[in-house]
This record gives sequence, C-alpha cells and structure tokens, in this order.
Amino acid sequence: MQSLQIHTAYSPWYALLCLAAGLGVSWFMYRRGGPWPMGLRLLLASLRALLVALVCFLLLEPYTRRIRQEEVKPKVVLALDNSQSVGLFTSKAELGRTLQGLDALADRLQKSGLEVVKQSMQEGDTVVNSFAQTPLKAPVTNLHALVEKGDRALRNQNLAATVLISDGIHNQGPTPTFQLYNAPIYPLALGDTVAKRDVVLEEVQYNKINYTGTSFPVVARVRHNGFNGTTATVLLQENGKTVQRKTVSLPRGGTVQTSFQVTAAQPGKKHFQVQVQPLTGEFTNINNSRHAYLEVIKGKLKVLVAAAAPHPDIKALRSALRTNQLLDVEVVLGPFQNPSFKTPYDAAILHQIPNATGVGTDWLRRLRTARVPTFYILGAQTDFNAFNSLQAGVQINRPSPQFDEVQPLLNAAFQRFSAEPTAQSRIKAWPPTPVTFGDWRIAPAAEVILQQQVGAVRTTKPLLVYKPAAPTPSAVLLTDGSWQWRLTESVDHGSSQIYDELMTHLVQLLANRRNQKRLHVYPVKDEFEASEGVTLQADVFNAVQEEIFGQDISLTLTHEGGKQTRHRFRHEQGGEGLRLGNLPVGVYRYTASARVENQNYTDAGEFVVQEQNLESLLAVADHSLLSQIAERSETRLYYPAQLAQLEQDLIKANFKTILRSHEEEKDLLEQPWFYFLLLGLACAEWALRRFYGSL
Repeated sequence: MQSLQIHTAYSPWYALLCLAAGLGVSWFMYRRGGPWPMGLRLLLASLRALLVALVCFLLLEPYTRRIRQEEVKPKVVLALDNSQSVGLFTSKAELGRTLQGLDALADRLQKSGLEVVKQSMQEGDTVVNSFAQTPLKAPVTNLHALVEKGDRALRNQNLAATVLISDGIHNQGPTPTFQLYNAPIYPLALGDTVAKRDVVLEEVQYNKINYTGTSFPVVARVRHNGFNGTTATVLLQENGKTVQRKTVSLPRGGTVQTSFQVTAAQPGKKHFQVQVQPLTGEFTNINNSRHAYLEVIKGKLKVLVAAAAPHPDIKALRSALRTNQLLDVEVVLGPFQNPSFKTPYDAAILHQIPNATGVGTDWLRRLRTARVPTFYILGAQTDFNAFNSLQAGVQINRPSPQFDEVQPLLNAAFQRFSAEPTAQSRIKAWPPTPVTFGDWRIAPAAEVILQQQVGAVRTTKPLLVYKPAAPTPSAVLLTDGSWQWRLTESVDHGSSQIYDELMTHLVQLLANRRNQKRLHVYPVKDEFEASEGVTLQADVFNAVQEEIFGQDISLTLTHEGGKQTRHRFRHEQGGEGLRLGNLPVGVYRYTASARVENQNYTDAGEFVVQEQNLESLLAVADHSLLSQIAERSETRLYYPAQLAQLEQDLIKANFKTILRSHEEEKDLLEQPWFYFLLLGLACAEWALRRFYGSL
C-alpha cells in the first residue's frame, strides 16, 4: 500500500496567495473577452490560472512524501546441527526419518502462513534446500554460531522463532545457554543419552618442540565405559609402522594413562599416531586413535640481551623471550658484565647501545664483525650519531632532547609473521611511551611493524622497524618504554601473549636470517588446522641481501603418502604468496626453486596439517544443554517423535505479521512529472488558442 503526500517548507496557507496570483494573471489576460465562446474562455482562463499558481507554488519549496507500507510475515528458522557427531552417534534410520519429517514440517509451516528458513553450519550464505540431503560433516560444533547466524541474517525481518536441531554436543565457541538471542529457541533433541560400551583415546600429551638425541614422552589417556577389568593394547605408530606397544588394564574409574618414551636422532617434523586396538563389543572405533605432530630440532637459538645499564625493559624482554623454548637467552649489563662470546650468537638485542657514555662499544664491534643480526632499542642514553652510522634501517636527523609521547599501532601491511586476530586492538590499547623528537627517515629496504599515534592522530612515522637487507638483518625500536606494554597487557588481559609473541617472532625472524639465503620460502604458520587454508610466502634477495621482486617460483609439494603436486607463483611486493587451500591432515614437505640474477636457487621446508578430532570424543548426546536452552527461552524440549507437537506449538504461538512503513521525501523540483504537468498545461492552452483562431 502506497500513499503520496505533498508538503511545503512554509505554511500551506501561502498556497492561497499562489492561487490568487494565478487568478489575477488569468483575469488580466482574459478580462476583455476574445473570439472564443464563454465556455472556452473559462477553460483557457482556468488553464492559465492553474499554470501560474503551480509556478508560484514552487516558491514555497514543496516536496513529496511517499509512504509505502508492507507486511512482513513471521519467519521461523530451522537450524540443523550438521556436525559429524550427529551422523556418527544417531541411528541412521531414525536420523533419516527425522530429517525427512523436518522437510515436511517446513512445507506445512510455509502453508500455514509462516516463512521458513533452513540453515546449517555451512560457511557463508549457502541455501539449504533439503535437510535429508545435507551432509553431516562439520568438524566442530558451535551451537552459538549456528543460532546467531539466523539472528544476524534476519535481524530486521521479523524473526519469530528458531528451531535448533542438535544432539547438544557443543565443543567450540560460547555456550549458548548463557547468550541472548532475538527470538525464542525450540530445541529438537537428536542422538542418544544412554552411554554405549566404548573405548575412547581421550588425549595425547607431548612436547611440540624436542631436541635431537634426547628422550621425550608421549602420554596417552584412555577413557572407557563398560569394559571394567579388561585390558587394552595401545600402539605408537610412525609412518604406519608400530614402534612401541603397551598393554593397560581398564579400571573401574574409567580413565587410565600410559606413556611412551621416544628418541629422535634426526631433526624435522615427526608424525606419530597413537591407537587403541578395538575391543569386542565396542560401539565405534572412530575415537580410538589420535595424531601427534612434533618438531625435533638440533638445538636452541642463542640470543644475547645486552644493556648499557639496568632497565625495566630488560626484565620484560627476558620474560617474553623465555616463553619460547627455541630461545636460549643470555642477559648482560654494563659496565658490570661482559658477554661470554663462547659460542656464536644467533641474534642480539642491544638496549641503548651505542651509548652516549661509550659502554658496550666493544660488544657492538664484536657483534658487527661476526655479522650477528641485531635488535636495537633506542632511548635517552643512545648515541644517535654512532647509531646512524650503523645503517640499521632508520636514521634520525637533528635529534632533540625533547620527546613525543606516542602509542603503538600495528601495521597491517607487515606480513613476515602472523599476529593473533586480537593483536590490532590490544596493541592499540598499550600506553604511550617516549620517542626522541626528530626527523626519522626509513631506509628503502626497511619495513615498518609498528607505527606511531600521537594523541588521537595516527601517523606513518615508524616505531618498530625491521630491515632484512645487508650487511646483516636488523630491527629498531625507537622507545625504551616497552616494559609498560607488557605490564599493561598482563593487567588488562591476564597474560602478555601479544607482547611476548611480537618480541619472540621478531627475534626468531632475525636469527633465522643468519644463513643469508637468496631464496626463502616459508609457511605463514608451522601448524595448520584441517579446516583452514594453507598459505606459503617467499622472500628473494640479491647478492648484498637486498630484497628483490618479480621472480617466478616453482614449488613441489610432497604429501605424507608420497603424492607430489606442483605449483607456481610470482613473488610480488605485498603479494598474497601461494594459497594451497585446505589440505588433508599430515606432514607436508616442499622444495622450491627460482632463478635469481641468472642463477638457480632452491629452498626446502615442511609444515603440518592436523585435525581437531573433537566430534568423536563423546558418544553421548547432551540433552541437558538443550533443556537449559529451552528453559531460558520459556519453551520446551522436543524429540523426533514429537514433530507434530512442535508444529502445533509454533502455530499456536500466533506469531504476528509486522506492518512496516517506509517514508521517502523528495524535492518537487527534482521530479520530472511536475515539469511535464506544467508543460502540459501550457501546451493545452496554446493549442486551444491556436485552434480557435487567436494566440
């Protein structure tokens, strides 16, 4: 239903003046009569009066208001939990009948005047046409995301109710029991709450980082139901071969654990599978095995943290670096201690060195001679003239004794290591720290990790800079107040994860560049989940270790089973690298090659794709969770045999249709039909006068 109204910016009583003006002009023109009969003369006068009145009416700034009303029918969302647990632990015959019944229920609700929307946990806005044809393959169950998906899509579309079809097993995301939703939830319970006789390999515990020649444990925890007093055999397998076996007695308590001691002589990624051999009468064997992916390395990276004098930054850096098992940190303070220099350092952190007092100059010279990648932290005691001569990636011209108080901002364009999704907002909340005021200039090859924000103004000035180029890789932090960042993050979030990862990733990036390879191909993560895409990045350097672009890189990917696939991508500045998409679980190794300055260079590496295996841990439906959701929504819990009752309750709820109005205002001067009206009046008067003998 639509209506059209005309309003004016001034009082509508002024329209009488417009009409009077039209009548006055018309009377003046036609007062003496003419060669027309009285009826025609009145018609001509009326046309002229109306034309003039409408033109004068424009002075009142008229506008139209179009009101359109529409009926929005109530919508009911049928949200199906299509996770693996529903298909694994619900009778196939019963599940098939239930899904077909839900399709029929949707049709009947549609005929009763309700609009029905079918949804599942598929990503995006994929339309579900038939529940009976929907694959039950989702690797995790996030019931909150499933319900919120309908809430978000139909936020302004008169969402009346959500029917949640699930077994109640929830293993990812917020618990829906304590969430607020826009519509009541009617849970429909699938699955079986009676515990089956089953043996479950509940967890495998192991250190992800281990060292060659050392022995490390792999601990398996086994849970069972209904096998009291029997024994089970637990196998440790590598590459499909059993390397160790243990026999465990299944106690009455239901849980037992056993440990394997493993020794790895060669470095690299290792893939072990722990498996419980099936027992007679076991409900399912799907949850009898789990995978363990670990890395064996030659040794730790040796990192020197040297400061000209004691400072709170040193404790913050030491604590951050020691969260990473790969780093062996040595801390020295001048002028009280000297670095050992017994073994070559893989990276060094120099706090206010070069120093205005000369402390640490010898240390710096030895590190520069050994070409150790260095992370410089600047402050009030830094000798900026000496620092500028180091060509570390950033220089300051005419340093001032004054300081700017700046806040850090993460540069989203920096892609050499990945940050947590929350890093952007958490770093932005770190407190301001002092930065020497001056003209900071970045070297062409340098990359900005953190930028400065002065007050409310976001700038492009650097705060943390990384330079991969010759003579050695380096990084520079322009403030000596980063200890405040770690302290603030610990207070606000209970941990300093983002600060610790930023510092450890930066030091690892420096240390790993010590070999000065010309071609470096690397995964953005060492471990990927089976549900996420795999991406590889690349760096290419010239003879003086300056990064260059435009090379074509060929890559051969070897899957765990020996299958090989070949890929090709171009190394571009700011490019997205090589996207491999979702890969099956396993250890992958790759070799890459590129032609750089008329020579061929190669690189190799490996990464892991692992599965979460959450859906097969519980073979018992959790109907109590669904019951709590129903109680919170003031509805009730339904079972597959009660679809008819569910239909009656939805219809009896008498969800109301919403009448929604939409108003649109538009200036009359912007509407062509008004000009055609004026033109029509003028042409009609002219045509009549012309036809009847006088203009």
